[in-house]
Amino acid sequence: MEKTQFEELVIQAVQSIPEEFRDRVENLSLEIDENEIIHSAENGWHGKGKTILALYHGVPLTKRSAGKPVFPDKITIYKRAIESVCTSDEQIKKTVRRVVRHEIGHYFGLDEDKLDKLGY
Repeated sequence: MEKTQFEELVIQAVQSIPEEFRDRVENLSLEIDENEIIHSAENGWHGKGKTILALYHGVPLTKRSAGKPVFPDKITIYKRAIESVCTSDEQIKKTVRRVVRHEIGHYFGLDEDKLDKLGY
């Protein structure tokens, strides 16, 4: 998939987040890495040998304390990794939406179990 087309899917995914949540997101950058495919090497929340589609880097809102400075949060979306697990553009679109919502869920402090229950 072309870079601009993939970027548009990410933008659409962010815009699809309900406004009451979108309005609470601050100091967060979203980056698309076009080349990396990362596989987890050890057992953990994502399982051994699974392809990592995106990562949230930061301090979730639920872990922040008042008055303490916080570095900007960042979500990295791995384009090539998503493409490697999808078989069509429609599947890429659905995966991007799910992945963006999943990582923003981490920003709000949701853990893997809660995100799985929500379908993200």
